[in-house]
Amino acid sequence: MKFEPYLGKQLTRAIKANTTRAERQVVAEKHIISVHTLNTVISGERKITNFNEPALTDIIKLAIRNANYNGKTLADYYQQKEAAVATPLNNH
Repeated sequence: MKFEPYLGKQLTRAIKANTTRAERQVVAEKHIISVHTLNTVISGERKITNFNEPALTDIIKLAIRNANYNGKTLADYYQQKEAAVATPLNNH
């Protein structure tokens, strides 16, 4: 996969919504990086590098599998988030 230096907010939300802390821990251990490093890359606080890219690729694949298992795609998730942001709150 080819990545920008940082993940976008939508992909960050999709990964967090479709993976658990335990799953992120397993992926981090598999790639011999700390879960803190993986989480900061996911949250956009740290750049994507050649060192953390394999773990990021695996966590994105896992998020897609988990979303699909729940009958959704990441595109569905994006559309839901965009609709929620675009819909003004009615405070009456």
